[in-house]
Amino acid sequence: MINILKTRFSEESLQVASSVDNLLKLKFESSSFLIDHYKDLFGICNQSLMSEMSVLKNILGENSSLEEIKQHLILYDGKVFPNFCKMFQVAITLPVSTAICERSFSTMRRIKTWLRTCMNQDRFSNLSIMNIEKDIPINNEDILTIFEKTERRIQLH
Repeated sequence: MINILKTRFSEESLQVASSVDNLLKLKFESSSFLIDHYKDLFGICNQSLMSEMSVLKNILGENSSLEEIKQHLILYDGKVFPNFCKMFQVAITLPVSTAICERSFSTMRRIKTWLRTCMNQDRFSNLSIMNIEKDIPINNEDILTIFEKTERRIQLH
């Protein structure tokens, strides 16, 4: 099985996958490949990130789940752990395989064919995302919380 993975994916892809896994396990040293790759792009300080990961590991324990990490980042609104929050966002948005991209292109082609004449780019993007991510469960409480935080657009007289 490991040989199949090595022949199918490049060495860099395997290192990124391993680094993502270690980042989500809050292991700074083992996730250095991913951190070094993105630190300049997002302005991340290695020492600060290492400290943030150490604090998170102390709070959550050794075997913290992805959901627990996410809840802590939401709880602190990304302000307490800004560097880790950026790296966490990178880690969870990296595609695992090309199948996701291929499925996305197929979905976009269907939507564009069906609604070609009456759609602007924003609507097309939003419809595509809704269709591609249809398997993700929706938490109504999160939506209401986000809606409550937005400013009112219509001014009442």
